[in-house]
Amino acid sequence: MDKRRGLIFNTGLILLFLLQAVTCLEISNLRVPSSYSISRDEGDHKPLILGCDYDIDESESKGFVLKWKHNELQIYQWIPSRNPVVFSAFKGHIDLGYSESDDRLHKHSALKFINPIANYTGNYTCQVQTYQSVQSRTAHLQIIVPETDFSLGFQRETNGSTVVFCNVGEIFPRPEVSLLIDNEKVPDAVETEQVQEYTNYYNMTVQYILPDQNKDMELECEVTIPGTDYKLRTSMPYLGAAFRANAATLQVFLCTFATVTLARMLTLF
Repeated sequence: MDKRRGLIFNTGLILLFLLQAVTCLEISNLRVPSSYSISRDEGDHKPLILGCDYDIDESESKGFVLKWKHNELQIYQWIPSRNPVVFSAFKGHIDLGYSESDDRLHKHSALKFINPIANYTGNYTCQVQTYQSVQSRTAHLQIIVPETDFSLGFQRETNGSTVVFCNVGEIFPRPEVSLLIDNEKVPDAVETEQVQEYTNYYNMTVQYILPDQNKDMELECEVTIPGTDYKLRTSMPYLGAAFRANAATLQVFLCTFATVTLARMLTLF
């Protein structure tokens, strides 16, 4: 009986110890936005900050090290007794003086980017460790480079057909471009893309030949980037009935003009 009580008591101590070890360090929140849009306007850059919120007891902080990783590659390290260190291609793009707190164990836990670039897209992991515990959390960040051109229009071909087109220029990552007619997505529009050699930015064009160019309709183009809330939309009216009427009027005018001209020429003889 005494052995059984001793076993239960020892088991309880072990469980209590494990519980304390687990709860002494915990990442409560990882502040990584799902997407960030780079501004093309100088001086109009919205700050990009990644935050790592964690709970830790001062008494359990021996061996404290905070690390940030990008796609499993370490890019940042901070030990409270030392200055933060930035590694790899992120050198010069992280503000080492940035601080969100004066607390000794939280002062340099966040990352503030300087001029982020498109290839910083990826999975970001915050890892916090002590001699007793290691905790980490990961989230995905999509860097967006907004377009320099977004246009919707139509043109009449020499064969008499009408082609509707939507252009999106120098955007990253690859967007989805859709044409809509009277709020209905066109399923068989023809899409072409060009990837710029050095920037990997995309130039996209979607075209569609109108099956009935003589009726009025509302033309729309929508651009989205999957996995983000980035969306562009523009619209314009297409006055096919007016075009048909104008074409008919022009045809009558030309016929009348030709008839009158011919009649005048005949009176000269």
